[in-house]
Amino acid sequence: MQQRAQDAIAPDGLSDAFEHSITWEDDIWRADPVDVDGVHAKARRKFEDVVTSVREQGTAQARILLFHGQSGAGKTHLIRALRTGAHRNRTAYFGYAQMTPDISSYADYFLRRLIHSLEKPYDPDNGGESGLQRLTDRLMAHCRDLSPKDLATLRDAALGNDELARLVLRLADEIVAEPGFAESEPDVNIVRALLYLQRRDPRIDQRIRQYLYGRPLTALAHEAVAALDPNDGEGRAFEIIAALGQLMWVVDGAAMVFCIDQVEDLVNFSDPEVRFQKAVGDLMQITNRVSSAVIIISCLDDFYDRVREPLAQSFRDRIEKSGPVPLYESRTADEARQIIAKRLEHYADGTGGELSVGDPSAYFGPSFFEEFAGLSTRRLLEHAQSRLQTMTTPAIEDDELEGAGGFISELAKALGGWVSPAAETVTSLAPTINYREIWEPFHSQFEAEMPSDDNELMDNLVGALPLAAQEWDGAVSVRIERVEIADDLPVFDLFLKHTSGLDQTSRIFLCNRPTQGGGLKRQLEKVLNAMGSRQCFILRASDFPPNKKNQTAQAFRKFRDAGGRSLLVPIPEWERMITVLEFYGRHRNDPGFDRWFANAKLLSNVIAIIQLLRLDLLGRPLPAQADGSRPRPKPQLRTVPAGEESDADGEILDGGILTGKPVPAEPLPALMAPWGAVEDAEISDPDPDPLEDEETDWKFDPDDPEGGLDVGRELSGQGRQILLKRSIMKRHSAVLGGSGSGKTTLALCLIEQLLLQGIPAILIDRKGDLCSYANPDVWRTHLDEIAERHSMREKLADAIDVAVYTPGRASGRPISITLLPNGIAELPEHEQQLLANLSSAALGEMLHLKNSATHQKQSGTLSVALKILGSRSTSEVTLTDLITLLEDEDPELTDQTQRMDPSGKIRRDLVAQLDSLRHRNSALFDGGGEPMSMESFLGLGPFARPGRTRLSIIYTGFLGDNENILFWVSQFLSEALRFCQRNPNDELQSIVMFDEADLYIPANAKPATAEPLQSLLKRARSAGLGLMLATQSPGDLDYKSRDQITSWFIGRVREDTALRKLKAAFQSESGLDAAAVLPGQTVGEFHLVQEGNVRPLKAQRSLITAEQVPFDRIEQLARETRGQDEKQLPLFGRK
Repeated sequence: MQQRAQDAIAPDGLSDAFEHSITWEDDIWRADPVDVDGVHAKARRKFEDVVTSVREQGTAQARILLFHGQSGAGKTHLIRALRTGAHRNRTAYFGYAQMTPDISSYADYFLRRLIHSLEKPYDPDNGGESGLQRLTDRLMAHCRDLSPKDLATLRDAALGNDELARLVLRLADEIVAEPGFAESEPDVNIVRALLYLQRRDPRIDQRIRQYLYGRPLTALAHEAVAALDPNDGEGRAFEIIAALGQLMWVVDGAAMVFCIDQVEDLVNFSDPEVRFQKAVGDLMQITNRVSSAVIIISCLDDFYDRVREPLAQSFRDRIEKSGPVPLYESRTADEARQIIAKRLEHYADGTGGELSVGDPSAYFGPSFFEEFAGLSTRRLLEHAQSRLQTMTTPAIEDDELEGAGGFISELAKALGGWVSPAAETVTSLAPTINYREIWEPFHSQFEAEMPSDDNELMDNLVGALPLAAQEWDGAVSVRIERVEIADDLPVFDLFLKHTSGLDQTSRIFLCNRPTQGGGLKRQLEKVLNAMGSRQCFILRASDFPPNKKNQTAQAFRKFRDAGGRSLLVPIPEWERMITVLEFYGRHRNDPGFDRWFANAKLLSNVIAIIQLLRLDLLGRPLPAQADGSRPRPKPQLRTVPAGEESDADGEILDGGILTGKPVPAEPLPALMAPWGAVEDAEISDPDPDPLEDEETDWKFDPDDPEGGLDVGRELSGQGRQILLKRSIMKRHSAVLGGSGSGKTTLALCLIEQLLLQGIPAILIDRKGDLCSYANPDVWRTHLDEIAERHSMREKLADAIDVAVYTPGRASGRPISITLLPNGIAELPEHEQQLLANLSSAALGEMLHLKNSATHQKQSGTLSVALKILGSRSTSEVTLTDLITLLEDEDPELTDQTQRMDPSGKIRRDLVAQLDSLRHRNSALFDGGGEPMSMESFLGLGPFARPGRTRLSIIYTGFLGDNENILFWVSQFLSEALRFCQRNPNDELQSIVMFDEADLYIPANAKPATAEPLQSLLKRARSAGLGLMLATQSPGDLDYKSRDQITSWFIGRVREDTALRKLKAAFQSESGLDAAAVLPGQTVGEFHLVQEGNVRPLKAQRSLITAEQVPFDRIEQLARETRGQDEKQLPLFGRK
């Protein structure tokens, strides 16, 4: 009887053994317990042979491997197995990147993904130290001449930032002077970065990670890691990758393997062939720079066939030199038997010996494996699962189903069994969304920002725990109370219940202070005083103090002796929580998301959450852990007696909120904004009045401490008000729409609100309509409008200081044109070279220099001359200065251009061409005027007017043709770059609007403005300078830099080319079907696209209507604003 019962139960449970037929990126980092090494054996041997050749010979002839096959053939599963084998054998460090995201620079992307991979546990079986930590420890062990005392000081001593920097500099110099590095010449900055990691200080770790990502550090962040040189210069990503690969080889004898997967996803973009060639080119750069690098390209057959033909022959040769390895999807009968037997064996092991599966043919029949032959691995597993489920499906008559379908279906689903066809039919009527396909690219592309404040960091855990509980279908319930103990010690009490009867209370402390200097010791002392009789946990983002006799270690031992437990929560796990919270906030209201979220268990694989929620006691399989290790049995925690009171101050309300400092039991409201970034967007939901007049919807309060920007109201649902946090504007915005779409009105509405909040603005005006802000006639219109709007208009007039500039027109308010900005000599040398190159390119455009050898020499000579002038000059560099330098046979210039121009002919030709240019464009170069200064444009320092915020409008219409406009704007962009370099700022401090931006960054040309504008998009946010691009010709705009722009406001567009480009740019990422929704939008209707999320809205109207101002009136208004002694323009008839 017992045996028969087991036979009946076993097949029902065994179907779960075949549940996971797809390998996701989350699975890559841990060993696959059901891997069959006989599958794709040729590819495995090929990989092992290449790695062995690299390790034994120091290089290999062919180090790029192409794996290609059909969907379901097991490509990602194979990559997982290759990483597992290489890490088990300690023969390589493995980097992995999926090609799903829309990337403008593959080198930067590959670097970020390499660092992301190195942050995963190196050991695929047991977890533990990350690859990066292993690398830094191996570096210390390799350098045996380092003083143990110095290493102990580096790791444990209380050092100030400057002392630490000097120690790191000295140790790094000693390391690179080691005999083992004599031939390799390692990048000393990467050595310094790895030395910093020896501190195990979370705050330093975060900065090092940003540095290794190739990103510039803010001045404040750089103070903590002052030994590092700035991360600047082209090709820095390749340099960091090469330095890491070199260290892997020298200190660990290991190859650097980098794999790109899901390459076929490039077909989602309009130019997959171009993107593939760029990606392969960058991968070839890596192999050129790192002799121990091995590259894997994994893609579908038909995709490679498509991109192979346009691929350069040299690229093809490099990719196919080792022989492309086909991954056949069809499994043989023997492989099918091995795969199924391995799955069943693993499932049986998980039952702790309660289940024995024996011979698989007992469940499938002796001829079933021949039936499996020819199927792909994915289809094989699905077929096996279906067979087992069919075997256990109860025979229920149709009439019974009709009468009890609802109950039986719910009961069957709860038991993990069969669901009635009727129920499935009803379910299938609902729209289905594959959230896994949305999650995978989101979490690979989303860059979680670690909060600098520990209380904010703890907020993420407070938000994640209730969500993790939701993943277990009511089996776990939590309640959270925040406890106030000290400002530097985040604490909360966790009340946990399981349906199995577990009921316990824990107090959770976050102690991230450094061990050096006693910061952690002081936190531990406060913890000891606050423990009471509860079960207590200390969380920390870096290693806990070792078993030493110092005071910090003694305090930690006291905590452990009192029953406290410590949990290491590394930065990747915090980022995992932040990423899941963001993803949940965006999709929580979408149909079917809750069900998918519960099944996906995105948070239940975080070790800290597993232990805090005691998920190991639930008696069901746990998902793989985020750090790659397998869940281990944990000792039983103390159960708190029912009724034990909390020592937390305040009254506990429903939902786990502690009065005095509210802590929601669900994610924080800011995390639930379905269209914006976690820190930069939120929704306000006032009760809208359906009878409210359209003109009365100006609800923005300039005194709002949150600094919100009222964008408008959503078009769907209840018409809720949409607010953007001000800080999101420093991450740039774009307003697109055809003529009459209302794009200018929306752009100016946002700028007006920023001006009211004290944020100065610069408007680059091509048509003359933006000069309306200086025209009193415009301010005095609509005097009969409603009182509230009239009051806001007066308030804006009283708040701003309007200045109109007319470059190219001396009778207005001209701006002197300079080739290089004032103060360039104070900038770092690489910044001087960048500005010289940009100015040289702009002059080359005006001189019509192309790509011929002579023109290239002329361009190079211009760049050298400008660099020399910039290094010598204490004021602006003009065209006359450049002509004089070229004409005077300057010795330094002659020496540096000797190879380009040995006879001096190029310099003489340039003098003639530049002199001709000066005479032909005298209004541009000899018009005089005020110096070009961002400080002046923004009303800063001596240019400020007390109590007013500067609004500068620069009208470019007097410059003449587009060639002159582009040259002038390129010089403005150079000045803006100089300003950003000298004025870092984490807060939004100014906004610059480029109207008709398609002229400056077009799709089918590369004018002098393109490169500096792209550079400014990357650098401006670190200075708090927000850029706003506006155009009524979105089809002419270049979207390659769109990943630098967070907020896209897209209005009515009807032109076919524009619709095609918008579809290519946004549909794969956000689902926005441009052709379906944009042509039908009315005036003022927009779709707000932010990081893949879309919100349709009705835009707020600006206070000032931009109307064309006559040219002579613009001149007059500019004259009236000239000079510091002039009074404010008489807007509204007042001065």
